[in-house]
Amino acid sequence: MQCNVCEVRCEIDKHSMGRCGTYVSTGNTVIQYPDMGYLGALPVSIEAVPLLHFYPSGKFLQVFSTGCNFQCPGCMARMPASSRPSVQQASLRPSEIVEKALQQECLGVVSAINDPVANYYLFRDLAVQAQEKSLLVGCSTNCYFTSETLEEFGQLVNFVNVGIKGYSDRSYRNCGVNSSAPVFRNISRLFDMGIHVETSVVYSKGNEDDVIKVAEAVSEISSNIPLHVMRFLPFGYAPIELEPSVGDAEKICSDLRRYLDFVYLFNSPGTELLNTYCPECGSLLIEREFHRPFGSRLVKPWVSHTCSCGGSIPVQGKAATEGFNETGFMDSYSISQDFSMVHAVLTCLGVLDDYKLMDVWGEDKLMNVWSKVSDSKTLTQIHNMIRQPYSYLEFIRFIAEIANMPEKGEELVSFIHKRLKIVQNLSAGKSSYNVYYCMGSPLFSLNAGRMENNLVTFSGGVSINKQLQKEGKLGVNVSPSFINEHNPGVIFVSGFLSRPLDEFYALCQKYRIHAEAVTQHRVYEIPPSWDFGSPRWILGLLYIADKLHPGKLGVDLRKEADDFYLQFYGMRFKEARPNRSFHRPSSGIWPHTQTLYNDLKIEMQKQGSTKNFGNEIIQPFNILPAFNIKLKG
Repeated sequence: MQCNVCEVRCEIDKHSMGRCGTYVSTGNTVIQYPDMGYLGALPVSIEAVPLLHFYPSGKFLQVFSTGCNFQCPGCMARMPASSRPSVQQASLRPSEIVEKALQQECLGVVSAINDPVANYYLFRDLAVQAQEKSLLVGCSTNCYFTSETLEEFGQLVNFVNVGIKGYSDRSYRNCGVNSSAPVFRNISRLFDMGIHVETSVVYSKGNEDDVIKVAEAVSEISSNIPLHVMRFLPFGYAPIELEPSVGDAEKICSDLRRYLDFVYLFNSPGTELLNTYCPECGSLLIEREFHRPFGSRLVKPWVSHTCSCGGSIPVQGKAATEGFNETGFMDSYSISQDFSMVHAVLTCLGVLDDYKLMDVWGEDKLMNVWSKVSDSKTLTQIHNMIRQPYSYLEFIRFIAEIANMPEKGEELVSFIHKRLKIVQNLSAGKSSYNVYYCMGSPLFSLNAGRMENNLVTFSGGVSINKQLQKEGKLGVNVSPSFINEHNPGVIFVSGFLSRPLDEFYALCQKYRIHAEAVTQHRVYEIPPSWDFGSPRWILGLLYIADKLHPGKLGVDLRKEADDFYLQFYGMRFKEARPNRSFHRPSSGIWPHTQTLYNDLKIEMQKQGSTKNFGNEIIQPFNILPAFNIKLKG
């Protein structure tokens, strides 16, 4: 039986649930997997979806489930996108979602994280019930619907953010589908139907021409449609060489404004291109700041949508007079990050998540562990444990116990504990430096209580971040005067959302930051994922201690990195090509044969290489390596 929800048009039968893994056949029709529901329902500001011109600062209930019809490289929503309904925890029915939205006084419901294409009939039920209660309905989607499904979909939603993978068919083939044409066809149709449409496109190095063509194509529908440029963050198989700098991303956004009136830049802490400017005179109308990857928040309520020059900004709906900010650790980004941190520990214990290995284990150990820790009480406990070096050791023991691998857990704890003692002895003398820790820009300060700042204090430095009284999801914007007044002698730039040092120093000059760290060139970029999210933070701690106590650490950092990578990843540090993943030590093909359990024999076929076709970069990393797996003996 053919599924006609999207243009992939999978055959659904007793042997296949389709690309999404969420549909079944009753013999004469395709339906949603029985008893499938939503995995979570979390109140968010609409800017976190993100949508920037729809009910600004409005509070919406964000829902997510499992499955996706695309196979995009470096997907940040890997957990829900690749999971199947059979591993779901207790799920929420549409009626329960609507009740929650009403109880929490939300303006509406929005489906995000995984694509509603994968749970279309579930989403349809939710939309109908939400509309009956006068709630707004929308989603983030790749919009690969068939024409017949789109006509119905357009009657269900008030707003959408369409994630465009690129203009060329090749960019869509990289996500496992054939063509970009259905997406632009569907955007045009939704716009004509009066749906509020905003668009997103990923910008990676080498696809500049493709991104510009996307802007041209969207402008042919309407130059008023906002375009969100998502600076590519390489996860999974994706190499870090594809990540453009914030400066490069800002330059291409300027180019895109020749075609579209409203172009915004995400995944770039400190950028001014999250703000809205009048397309007529260029005046600043409203300020936003980075709130988390793929999200932003208004600095103050957006009261007027009209510029002093008379120009009007197309915004649908009334802005909230008081912005809604997610609190605690149960928003969508935090949950995705929590999953990655659990995954990072399990990887060091030897638990791999390649679905081709699940048949050998007889279970998906990664998802089984996650199902036991993903309640709000346990996640709060985890967040408390991962903020300090010694309490992180308890986090390792906690995860190892749940995975029934306590011995492996103690190996990791022992490695880290030994290095903690080295730094602790060194830091007893204290460092003479005030230290500032930022992310992506000198004006974006990491929250005072984060692990990165606690690594600084553990190393004997004085963290000026701890003077801040406010905080965001990762951090907050600060003024140049804050940095100059506290005069840090050393500045560290986060290993998660970073920035090349030449750009960083240029920004310091632009903002007239003349702290000692800048004038004496003591600004250091932490290696990827060496300061947060992964047990590799122990290497980041050694790196920080070495910079705060030059020549006194007494260890060879490269040897320490080699020892860690060999023991827990089965490869030398020099062999790794790190990206922004917490759990993977390297982009490309990993794990190597020697990292797998001793009772497995893995024969890996030779892989294709990266190829260039004109100005477009084609990566085979959306296709998992082929394994022949045998039990030894």
